Amino acid sequence: MQKPSLYCIKPHIEYANKGQESDKLLDIQIESGKVKKVLDKLRCDKAGGTDELSSRLLIELKEVICYPVTKIISEFLCTGIVPADWKTANVTPIFKIGSRQRVENYRPVSLTSLIGKACETVIRDAILNHLERHRLIVDSQYGFRKGGSCLGNLLQFFDAVTSGLDNNECIDVVY
Repeated sequence: MQKPSLYCIKPHIEYANKGQESDKLLDIQIESGKVKKVLDKLRCDKAGGTDELSSRLLIELKEVICYPVTKIISEFLCTGIVPADWKTANVTPIFKIGSRQRVENYRPVSLTSLIGKACETVIRDAILNHLERHRLIVDSQYGFRKGGSCLGNLLQFFDAVTSGLDNNECIDVVY
């Protein structure tokens, strides 16, 4: 009997969801229309990753590659095997400020596969859509949400504190 590859072993997942059965996200359906929308948003000045596919090429060929990319993403989700090019990056130092001779004046930027990033975007959008449709994210969650910002979070917090003070309530804040 042949031993399974480490990449093929899928861990048992214990679902944290204690709500309705319909609230569970058991499968992500990848549609070529959603992939095309992500490819439509690519900027032509984006640098490619280790797969050496330029954003200009992907933009020019988006109509042709939309269906194959959809199939690749679906296969990745079914098997759990991520293409090797999506797991590697070209790390480039970007100068910030100060002396160019000092290492701490640079920050690393990882250039990864644009197709891999498109895949991440499609999956992220599907997960966020599911979470918002089933109201599984509390309204006070501002990070990583469309329309959410640090300023919105601070304004909500400030409003809660000032309302409490106006009503002579005790307010404790830990920062």
